[in-house]
Amino acid sequence: MKHAKPLAAAAGVFTIWGFSFLASKVGQAASSPLVVLMYRFDIATLVMLAMGFFMKSRPKLTGRSLRPLILLGLCEPVIYFIGEQYGLKYTNSAFSGVMIAVIPIVTLMMTAAFLKERPTRVQWLFSLLSNAGVVWITVMAGGEGQVRPLGVALLALAVVTGSAYSVISRGISAEFSAFERSLVMQFMGAVFFTLLAVWENRADPGRLVAPLSDGGFVFAVLYLSLGASVAGYLLFNYAVSSAPMVHVMSLGNLTTVLSVVAGVTILGEPFSPAAAVALAVILVGIWGVQRRGLTARS
Repeated sequence: MKHAKPLAAAAGVFTIWGFSFLASKVGQAASSPLVVLMYRFDIATLVMLAMGFFMKSRPKLTGRSLRPLILLGLCEPVIYFIGEQYGLKYTNSAFSGVMIAVIPIVTLMMTAAFLKERPTRVQWLFSLLSNAGVVWITVMAGGEGQVRPLGVALLALAVVTGSAYSVISRGISAEFSAFERSLVMQFMGAVFFTLLAVWENRADPGRLVAPLSDGGFVFAVLYLSLGASVAGYLLFNYAVSSAPMVHVMSLGNLTTVLSVVAGVTILGEPFSPAAAVALAVILVGIWGVQRRGLTARS
């Protein structure tokens, strides 16, 4: 019960992120990934600046060393999203899904190494079980296309930076609030992806605004910006600051469960008995981790 609120926040954010894959598919049907990311982080930054203006305790970043926040933003969204988006481009969906699925395990390894917060052996077992379910369902989905070394390197970069983001966020939580961490990373994403999107479409700038005539695109970027970015990262940064990392990261596999549910119910994707078993394995793994208390060892 001590960590009920942050774990509820973690479950909430991973629920939001579980449907973000569907929103990304809808958005990218009308434009490029960079344009989607540009709108996502531009809108999120404007919303967070407005929120900060009306807060009773406004974020104060002047006169403080911003190096930890810059490092946080470089890890995610800047490097992570480049590695994820273009890693997928140079590999197939099955391989990229397996690579991204190991982020919770790598995060726990980094947490143990740098923050000295170590899960129990039973928690490791259930974490691996849950991730095995994610890998299983990802491989079953299959994927066409060649797996190129560049794609492997980019996905490995995404795994490392995605894991490092969680560890850094937790490590600097005593110095910077969840709002301050979220605001700076949104701003860095806005600047970086806007520059890349403008460069990508320099021959035809009209392609930057053309997707706005597509209702599906508008809905997708609003979900990604207000849901996945603003609400999502505020909840996530709060969760990793306030609850054991093993409990938070195990809930991350809910993203896969909800992505499958969204695909089946909304997009009409096939659902096999084997997929049902894989989802059950994921949920058992999550349950096992949450049931066991964390033992910190130095």
